[in-house]
Amino acid sequence: MIIKVVTLGCKVNQCESASIVAALLKNGYNASEGMSPSDVYVLNTCSVTAEADRKSRQYLSKMRKLNAECKIIVIGCSSQNCTEKFAAENVVAIGGTQNKADFILKTVNSLQQNNKYSNLSDIILYENLYNSAQSADKYCYEEYPKFDRTRSFVKIQDGCNRFCTYCIIPYLRGRSRSRTIDDILNECAKMTSKEIVLTGIDMSAYGKDIGVGFADLLKALSVCKARKRLGSLECEVIDDDLLTAMSDGGYCPHFHLSLQSGSNGVLRTMNRKYDTEYYYDKLSLIRRYFPFAGITTDIIVGFPTETDENFEESLDFAKKCEFSDIHVFPYSSRKGTLAAQKYKMLDKSIVEERVKKMLEVKQSSREAFLLKNFGKSYEVYSEIEHGDFCVGYTPNYIKVYSAVPCGTIDSVTLAEPYLDGVIGNK
Repeated sequence: MIIKVVTLGCKVNQCESASIVAALLKNGYNASEGMSPSDVYVLNTCSVTAEADRKSRQYLSKMRKLNAECKIIVIGCSSQNCTEKFAAENVVAIGGTQNKADFILKTVNSLQQNNKYSNLSDIILYENLYNSAQSADKYCYEEYPKFDRTRSFVKIQDGCNRFCTYCIIPYLRGRSRSRTIDDILNECAKMTSKEIVLTGIDMSAYGKDIGVGFADLLKALSVCKARKRLGSLECEVIDDDLLTAMSDGGYCPHFHLSLQSGSNGVLRTMNRKYDTEYYYDKLSLIRRYFPFAGITTDIIVGFPTETDENFEESLDFAKKCEFSDIHVFPYSSRKGTLAAQKYKMLDKSIVEERVKKMLEVKQSSREAFLLKNFGKSYEVYSEIEHGDFCVGYTPNYIKVYSAVPCGTIDSVTLAEPYLDGVIGNK
């Protein structure tokens, strides 16, 4: 039995998929990640936007085209959000967001033993077998060794307590739950990859439920020899204690600091707990510690309360922040959220025009950041081959094409733009 795990969405999903594959390998199955012909597919879905839901469902037909007789197991945020929409041909089991590796292992064991799940009438609804996200009250860690990749993802927490008015994820993932520092240290100690990425649904909430701080975790992980990188953060977690821990502990000066809007009026209706002045102060603090830090962000364009004036404020603030990159998203209405209940969506043509303008700011900001770094030398971790080059990233997350052999870290000087990154000369 060949099993392929296909992952959509965030780094948390990637981390959880690695646990699933590791659990299957540990139990003697031929399992790996990727989209190729297989007997069984595990589809790990995303529901952050309506487009993500749609793409998740599209993969069902893609899998059937690769093997008309395949069996498909669906898990993740989208299948928990709209279970019935995944009740399709070849789908034998549907799961949600909790205990993913355990759920997959139990289902595959049943398939292997007696072909139990063969008809749509036999679909397992995840809520009938495990606690739903809403009732999860502690961190459930899938205790399986992860793959040793060039870059390893370590999930430090799950869930979210923020309830931003546009976001469905807290309803699907449940309240914030943190792993203990010892658990995380033990996992990192087993890894052989040269870079570790800490990730979670809301990493900035790490430790609040177990009486420790995020900076405490970073200090403890300073003993790890691997290069360390952080996933997405909220601006309130940025302070001197955290930045000192990063500076002293071998952390990459790369911050994905979620913004969502550069208009204070829109931020209030989004239920974001900061204003632009506070956010900018945090950016300035980062740059005092790390002058060449890569600072990326997310910006939602076309939120229902966003007026023309609000959008211009957001556009101007994005320019002022001088981000190294911006992930621009048109607002997506999510059934079950406060924004979907309370506000009417803007005209599609207005949103499309605003997206176009924000993408222009993204491009100019990115180019300015790269120009600022030309002539500087960085340790580049090369990971994959691309023609005559190997491709990797600087600590501040600039994509570099260079002669540094794959799987190694070496110093290069950033020279000139190339494709979606820069040329690095040894």
